[in-house]
Amino acid sequence: MNSPIISIITPSYNQGHYLEETILSVITQEGDFSIDYLIMDGGSTDNSVEIIRRYSDMLASGTFVCKCKGVSIRWASEKDKGQSDAINKGITQSHGEILTYINSDDLFSPGAFAHVVKFFHLNPESDFVYGDGDVIDERGETIWEWLSRPYRHSVMLSYHFLWNDFSNYIMQQSTFWRRRAVNRIGLFDASFHYAMDAEYWIRAGDAGLVLSHLREKLGKFRLIRGTKSLSSPTVFWEDYLEIFRKYRKNRGLSKYLAFYYFNLALSFNLDVDRAFLSDRRLFERWNSLEEKVRKSLSRQANRGKSICRLVVANEHRKKNEPMNGAKQIRRVLKEDPLILFHPFGAFYALRYLLSIVGGGRVDRWQAGLASWYRRNRYDYRYHAND
Repeated sequence: MNSPIISIITPSYNQGHYLEETILSVITQEGDFSIDYLIMDGGSTDNSVEIIRRYSDMLASGTFVCKCKGVSIRWASEKDKGQSDAINKGITQSHGEILTYINSDDLFSPGAFAHVVKFFHLNPESDFVYGDGDVIDERGETIWEWLSRPYRHSVMLSYHFLWNDFSNYIMQQSTFWRRRAVNRIGLFDASFHYAMDAEYWIRAGDAGLVLSHLREKLGKFRLIRGTKSLSSPTVFWEDYLEIFRKYRKNRGLSKYLAFYYFNLALSFNLDVDRAFLSDRRLFERWNSLEEKVRKSLSRQANRGKSICRLVVANEHRKKNEPMNGAKQIRRVLKEDPLILFHPFGAFYALRYLLSIVGGGRVDRWQAGLASWYRRNRYDYRYHAND
């Protein structure tokens, strides 16, 4: 791959405070490649357009000195249908053999593009490459390192119940793909507003494309109060449940629905009944599915609610609220006694009973198990031999 064109898409809306730094992280990349930069602004009312126009004019006039084969900026400022729509508009207008997108408050690491070009040249079988990076705060200070891991489709389609976390370990800000991947799997799914990136990686894996991990820091993800990523503890759940439904063929969802309801209950101070009434958007999303599938999902949701009550009962027990915990147990046994034959139902029911007898020893045992599991099955990617 000699002197390729890399197309970068930045979806943006009223992010003038960070946008200039994002632009500079793109146009200051050094190496044997050209940059095709598309900034899709959603009609910002702050100083975003002024910043975009300034750098566009500087590049057009030659007053900004590039350290690659050339940089062009194309941009528009108009209303769109959201982040995925803006990214798709950019992709359809792009020219590059290599593509990626970077949000208007995130950054590429210096040297990222050169690493990607070299990797794709040496690994012609790879359709995607993703690296490591840093999670930064509003001031650009590093909060923690994001170290990815080799792609495993089954892990991407799972959820870590022991510590309440999704398994998307691929850092979007460090991910690049070839044009042929777009030709194979299409654009981003605009129905996803929070996990469109994870759905794209999973769709690629499901289609048999090769996603490769490069152990270099390629990007920086900025965590900012008030943005989508931190707007709610349940903000990603509805997208992820649709991912699980789609790629698990509508089966085996009760455990994921259980933890969807549990996370809602956490946000409602363990009010499970309120949590159960908050799934309207999720099931509206599934209204267009055939009746047989909808009925199956409804049954799995009811089973998930029973598991959720068992999980919440354990939370009440840990908070020294035995009456509230017992209330949830009685409700489950009355409404769905067969839940005790479900692996997750049996686990949480047994944990509740053992904890009543054994006190804090069961909690300490589970904390130790979670720590061991995370260290050996999840955080192994931090080890030198991964």
